[in-house]
Amino acid sequence: MNAIACLLVILIHVLSLGISSAEHGSWQAAVIYFPWRLSAFVVPMFLYTGGVKLAGQFGHRQIRWREYVRYLRQRLKKIYLPYVLWVILYYAAFYCIGYVRGEWKEFLSCLLAGNLSSPFYYIVIVMQFYILMPLWVWMFRRVPAWLGLCAALLVTMCMHQFPQLLERLEIGFPYTDRLFATYLIFWVLGLYVGQTYDRMAESLRQKGGLPLGAALLILCAGLSYLGYARGIWIFDLNDVKLAGDLMSILMLHALCLRGQERLGWPGHALDRIYVSSFFVYLSHCLFLTLITGCLQRHGVTGLFPLLAARAVVCYTVPFVLYWLYHKIGTAWKPLRGLLG
Repeated sequence: MNAIACLLVILIHVLSLGISSAEHGSWQAAVIYFPWRLSAFVVPMFLYTGGVKLAGQFGHRQIRWREYVRYLRQRLKKIYLPYVLWVILYYAAFYCIGYVRGEWKEFLSCLLAGNLSSPFYYIVIVMQFYILMPLWVWMFRRVPAWLGLCAALLVTMCMHQFPQLLERLEIGFPYTDRLFATYLIFWVLGLYVGQTYDRMAESLRQKGGLPLGAALLILCAGLSYLGYARGIWIFDLNDVKLAGDLMSILMLHALCLRGQERLGWPGHALDRIYVSSFFVYLSHCLFLTLITGCLQRHGVTGLFPLLAARAVVCYTVPFVLYWLYHKIGTAWKPLRGLLG
């Protein structure tokens, strides 16, 4: 699931230029919009799988203070330290091409808010979930699944209205999408799935529901497209996206469970992508930005040539770079794991 999500994250960022540049309502915009929108569940899915893994790791153990500190130290080393190093690399590259001013205050703001590049906000969010690990362990042990899920859904839906509340109160805080509570339902769903994983996996593996789920997802994407292309708003799109994300996550989980023993070589390819996925997730937008800027400075302004170049670069260069990094890291252990 995480390997597929990594590939879809790249697709989202490759197509983002078309979302902002194509004429709304044109066939080109429609061709770009639907795969872009249908892929937009990937960050919630990363949180879902994170919740599943945390429940599997700590679901049957008593958490002590030392173990919590060790867990945080591990997360800082494996997740946050690579993020910091990549922010430094991005900032240096962006400074060379004039995208940032080169000020300490600006750099620290980018580091804390995760707004230097599109993938980084996920790190800011997931670190909040890691810090609250004892709460999640207590929750899936003491709180019934129905109550925990209902409460998490209510909090998530309230957080969707939180920016409007702050605006009415004339409070300037543009980072509500960086607060863990905005994504709480996905993490909590993962916790309860991980709590009884064998039973839930068997339930998801059973046939039925996928055609209906796919039809509902296309309907959600169509409603969203009406707002994008025609300015027709039928429902609150935050709620539509929430429902679509939950369906997408569970459907992809079901498909992966059913196909895990029959994938053959695609399964082996996904295994390799998974190993490199965090490195690729953090690095690909650097190459995306650089190739787009380079081509535009040399007179390449057509949308589809730019999209094709962005796709070729992002689906090759980060993976090749990871392979080289892995080879060097194997020979020189201090480098291993440093960048993700």
